[in-house]
Amino acid sequence: MTKRILVTTVGVFSLALACTANAEIKWVGGASTDVFDEANWDLRGSSVTAIDENVTITDDVRIGPGPFAHDAQIPDLAGQVRLQIADGNRLTIDGSIISPVGNDGVGGEPGGDADPSNDGVTGPIVDVINGGQFNPFFIVNDVRLNIDGTSSATFGGGGNPINLSSIYMEPGAVLSFLAETPDAFTTEHLAKVFVGGAAAVDGVNIMLASDGGSGSVITAVPEPAFSVLPLIAAIALVFRKRR
Repeated sequence: MTKRILVTTVGVFSLALACTANAEIKWVGGASTDVFDEANWDLRGSSVTAIDENVTITDDVRIGPGPFAHDAQIPDLAGQVRLQIADGNRLTIDGSIISPVGNDGVGGEPGGDADPSNDGVTGPIVDVINGGQFNPFFIVNDVRLNIDGTSSATFGGGGNPINLSSIYMEPGAVLSFLAETPDAFTTEHLAKVFVGGAAAVDGVNIMLASDGGSGSVITAVPEPAFSVLPLIAAIALVFRKRR
């Protein structure tokens, strides 16, 4: 009897732990496009009860996959606001889109730093996957933005739209700036961008181009195949000497 009770207790605890680990706030978009309207979210799997500007959301957030009656938008409120996610929590854009109406963005709690290794630890993680589109005016305060090879991110802001944050792209990912020229991107943001975990280098693992106006487009590409040729040649030489 004791053994049966113990097994049952462990099973219930494990189930509760799994449910807690999988808790998410999910976009349903039934009422409007407003991300700060709780009627647009399914909050049943979370202890969070309110979604407000510049107030930390202490849970994972998922937008997509859709389609939805209304796509998610950050409304144009007084001042410059953000959808604010807690340290270590995730905002996942899965085959869907989030955009600002005005000049607002996504970020962590105040107090970020310029060290990319802290991003997503002392700040939130944003995952853009399966053709997702992440289009804020800016990100700020230790955001780690991950863009898979099917997805894109477009930043509307100039000046410093990647503020105390970093971007990790996979080959095929596209990063765009509407108000940052290629020169401005290189000066201000290149050191904040990584491809497959390696620092971004124009002409090696990214292709940087003007958008034809005041912006720029960055495409993550696989490192050139010729970079492995010296290694192949060295291996061939070793085998030849052994003969």
